[in-house]
Amino acid sequence: MELVRVLAAGGFGIVYLARDHWLDRDVAVKEFLPTHLAGRGDSQQIELRTDADAATFAHGLQSFIAEAKLLAHFSHPAIVKVHRFWEANGTGYMVMPYLRGPTLGQVRRSMSQPPTEQWLRSVMAPLMGALSMLHAEGVYHRDIAPDNVLVCDNGLPVLLDFGAARSIGCGQSCSPTAILKPHFAPIEQYAEGTRLRQGPWTDIYSLGALIAYLLVGVAPPPSTARAVDDEMTPLRKRRIAGVSPTFLSAIDWALSVRPQDRPQSIAELREALDGCSPAEPFPSTVYLDRPIVPPKRQEGVWRPLLVSFAGVALVLAVAPLAPGLLPDPAPRETPRALAGEPVVGHGWEKPEPKAAVVSSTIVTSTTSAPAPTNTAANTATNAARADGLTANEQPLARSSKPAASPGKPARRGPRSAAQPYAGTPLDLCAERGFFLRRYCMQRACKESPYEASAQCAPFRQEARLGRY
Repeated sequence: MELVRVLAAGGFGIVYLARDHWLDRDVAVKEFLPTHLAGRGDSQQIELRTDADAATFAHGLQSFIAEAKLLAHFSHPAIVKVHRFWEANGTGYMVMPYLRGPTLGQVRRSMSQPPTEQWLRSVMAPLMGALSMLHAEGVYHRDIAPDNVLVCDNGLPVLLDFGAARSIGCGQSCSPTAILKPHFAPIEQYAEGTRLRQGPWTDIYSLGALIAYLLVGVAPPPSTARAVDDEMTPLRKRRIAGVSPTFLSAIDWALSVRPQDRPQSIAELREALDGCSPAEPFPSTVYLDRPIVPPKRQEGVWRPLLVSFAGVALVLAVAPLAPGLLPDPAPRETPRALAGEPVVGHGWEKPEPKAAVVSSTIVTSTTSAPAPTNTAANTATNAARADGLTANEQPLARSSKPAASPGKPARRGPRSAAQPYAGTPLDLCAERGFFLRRYCMQRACKESPYEASAQCAPFRQEARLGRY
């Protein structure tokens, strides 16, 4: 092998372009060289920076050897092949085909518009075939990202960098490594031990994140942030030209934060992409400190409203048939107001015109004719005189409400800010029917006069629990 030049260099190794003189072909040679643990001395020999790094370097070299054996075991057009492997100079080397072409990240950055669904499917089909083969052997790539997929000259995508690949052959005692890319790694790759198991759904999330990046041009938010507060807009709610809603819904399903809410196999993802099975993403809240259970639906304010209106409709339908079954509501006693202040009922009645005292006869300020002599106001005035009170010391009487126009029910206007509440929430809503009384008290308890009332304690508790 004659090394020609360096193709790429990273924190864990170097990739060279080399010439194989035996077979007369160009190849890529990958050398294990973690720069934070070791370096090259005056000779080609790899030297450790400190003796304390010996165990870590040895473990990394074993992982490098395992990657070479893993790639040599599989043969698929979308999986890079390993021709040879050997150890020398205190490290290891593997020989792979020299593939020419940009990465998917470079291809997307060169695009001025989002790709079409047909092009995306041509990229996904070989990758899903390769992942299906890996998963059948219990192996997961666990590092699918735009820079780890090479697009060859013939347009075929090829998976690279199997350094994070992990097999479940060692049993449940094996802990996953922390080699990941935050924007493309699912939540279970952050979990310690086996709290959240990894499986085919792990690569499915990364594949969905890759396709979302190709569609939008921006990587999805990290799964750790989405688990706390998912602000990611689903792809199916975006208007992306040339992409069907079925395709977008399938990618959204693959991007579900909770592992059990994603497709559990490549076959399920294929069916969703083809529209053969429904792809319905679930809420993305993940609780790592307790067993994962399906989230409960929160009750909003509309549910008690619908139940109340249904109850009112039932009462109105039954009342004409059995008038004796429904008792008449008990009259509510209006609190006595101070002299010169208006008397109000409940807070959602239309404000009534103020009354003016003229001698011993009470007339409303909106009428010019004197009130009839046999009115409730005269009766109240005469009774007050009998008690020894003058006319000026009497509470102002409420004028009668104007009659509603025929065929049109009277409307309830908003409560005036100048009108105070009287009594308790239960007094306020006593005239309401059985089904509307609770809703009336809920609304009253949201107003400042009744916020501290003891009758509002149950509603405050329900508000804290998010029930209304």
